[in-house]
Amino acid sequence: MQKIACLALLGLLVGCAPDLPEGWQDAESVDDFTQDECDDTGGTDPDEVETTVTATADDPGLRVVGEGVFFRCSQDVEGFFRTRGDAVDVLVQPVDMNPRSVAKCDCSYRIEAGIPEEPPATVNLYRRSDHHGQDEGEPNDPTLVGSAEVAR
Repeated sequence: MQKIACLALLGLLVGCAPDLPEGWQDAESVDDFTQDECDDTGGTDPDEVETTVTATADDPGLRVVGEGVFFRCSQDVEGFFRTRGDAVDVLVQPVDMNPRSVAKCDCSYRIEAGIPEEPPATVNLYRRSDHHGQDEGEPNDPTLVGSAEVAR
């Protein structure tokens, strides 16, 4: 019984590894991440709304803001980042990648991420949907929603 309790406590302390797409396994979690409330555009086609990405040098690091980033209504998202050459890639995806049920609407969100890396030349912002309704075996690849040159 004591061994089971220790394993459960270890699981809470260590946590579960995030469900990241191929090529993102070494990405780091964005600790300084905010998601604003849905802007109430439920049902709007994400392809019809312009997504903007801005990136500015911050002390220390980098601040990335995405406006018009679509996810399901009331869906909590989180961010991850990886550095590749002179670019930082930021991935935003749902916290729960395997929801039992989902809202039948989409929302446009404003997200903001503080990245503790030396500001590169470019930032690429990707989004990834949850796995709900996805055919088994099909890849759930991130979609590039925008890029920005870092303002200094």
